[in-house]
Amino acid sequence: MILECLSPAHALSSFRTPSYSTKTPYFWVNDEKETIALDSETWFEYGEKTCQIIHLNAVFRHGARFPSLKWIKRMTTLHEKLVENGVDERYPFLKAWKNPFPEKSDKIIAELGEQEQEMLGERFAHRFNLLFDEDMDSIRVVSSSKQRSYASSLSFYTGLSQTVFGEADKTMEPTVNDIEMRFHDNCVHFAESVDKNKTATNEYSKFKYGPEVDVIAKKLTDVLHLPEKAAVTPDDLNTIHQLCAFEEALTDAGSEWCQFLDQESLEVIQYMNDLKQYWKKMYGHDISSAMSCPLLSRIFTTLDKVIQANNADDDYAAAEFGFGHAETLAPLYASLGLFKDEPQLKADNFKLHLNRKFRASRVLPFSANFAVALYQCDSGEDNNDYLEYVVRFYVNEKTVDIPACGKQVCPYKEVREFYKNQVDNCEFHKMCRNPEPKENSEHDEL
Repeated sequence: MILECLSPAHALSSFRTPSYSTKTPYFWVNDEKETIALDSETWFEYGEKTCQIIHLNAVFRHGARFPSLKWIKRMTTLHEKLVENGVDERYPFLKAWKNPFPEKSDKIIAELGEQEQEMLGERFAHRFNLLFDEDMDSIRVVSSSKQRSYASSLSFYTGLSQTVFGEADKTMEPTVNDIEMRFHDNCVHFAESVDKNKTATNEYSKFKYGPEVDVIAKKLTDVLHLPEKAAVTPDDLNTIHQLCAFEEALTDAGSEWCQFLDQESLEVIQYMNDLKQYWKKMYGHDISSAMSCPLLSRIFTTLDKVIQANNADDDYAAAEFGFGHAETLAPLYASLGLFKDEPQLKADNFKLHLNRKFRASRVLPFSANFAVALYQCDSGEDNNDYLEYVVRFYVNEKTVDIPACGKQVCPYKEVREFYKNQVDNCEFHKMCRNPEPKENSEHDEL
C-alpha cells in the first residue's frame, strides 16, 4: 500500500519556498507528494540484526495559523504609510488591498494548519502502520492549552485513525499539560532574563540595525520612491515578509506584497529572524534549553518504562504525541544538541552562516515535528538488556544524526546515558525560580 499525498490547494508560486523563518508552511519545506510505503519505518537492518519499532514518541508544533494581533495591526499601518506616500500609484494593487486577516483571528489555527496536521497523521500512520494497527487504545496525546495546538492534535489524530481504521476517530480528547508543552510560559527566570529582556537578543538587534539590513531597506525605499521621512525601516521589511508569507499561504489569490522581496532580501530577513529564534529559544542562554527538561524527562522516562514492560512481557503505550509551539521544539532541539552551529550565530558572521544548520524555515516551520523511535533488535540471545534496544531521531519525518553517538542509529543505553543529567535531575520550578510550584497543569480547559 502506498500513500498518495493530497494535492495542494492551489499551484505553488515561486514565492512558496523555505524562506519565511517560523512562518513557513510545512509543505513549502517538505515534499507533499512524497511516496510513502506502508511500514517503511517499522523495520530496518542494523548490522546483522533486524530491528522493529515498539514505541514512538513525537512532539509537534501546531499547524499553520493566522498572524498575531501585533502583526495584523502592523500590516494595516504599513499599507496606510505606503498609500499616504503615493506608492499605490505605482503599485495599483495597493488601492484595493484590504487586510485579509481580521483582528479576531489572532493566532488561531488556519484551515491549512488543520490540513497539514491531518496529512501528518496519515503519513505517520503509513510509516509506522504496524505499531498503530496493533494498539491505538494506549496512545497518549498531550496538548498545550492554546487553541492552535489543541486543534492540531485533533486533526492529526483524525488523519492517523482514518488511515489505520478506515474511518476517523472523533472521540479522542488530548490531555492539556502546559508544563510539558508550554514550559516557557511557566518559567519566571526565562521570562525575566530572556523573554522580556531586550539585551538577551543583542545580536538580533545589532543585525536588525546593521549594514546588511540597511542595504536592502534603502534599496526598497528607492524602488518604492519613498521620501526620506518615510523610508523603509527594518520593521517594515519584517512586516512585508510576514504579509508575503501569510497571504501566500492562507489566501487563494496569493500575495502581491512578495514582489517587494528579492532573494537577497529574503536571505537577510531570514537571518535576522533566525538570530532572534537562536538567541531567545535555542543556544543563546542556558535557561532556554534547560527549561525543556519536563518534556525531555517525560520522553525518556516513558522509553525506560516501555523497555521495562517489554522485557517483562507486559503492556505499554505504543506511542505518545505532544502538540505545542515553536517555543516547545526549539528548546527541545537545543537540549538534545541538535542544529548547533559553530561558531555561534552572530550579527557579524552572516556570510559565514549562509549554510547554517539552524535555519528556522527548515527546522521550525508550522507543523514541525521531532520524534524518537524505539526499536527492539533481534540479537539472537536469550537475555534482555538495554543493548538490545536502539533509537532513531526524526526531524520533520527524516532521520538525523544523534549527538550521543554521531550516527542515525544509536544503542538506547548510550543515548540514555548521554542525556542522563537533564532527564534525572529536572528541577523545573527551582531552575525557573518560580515563587512556588504551580498546580499540575494537566486539565481540560482551553
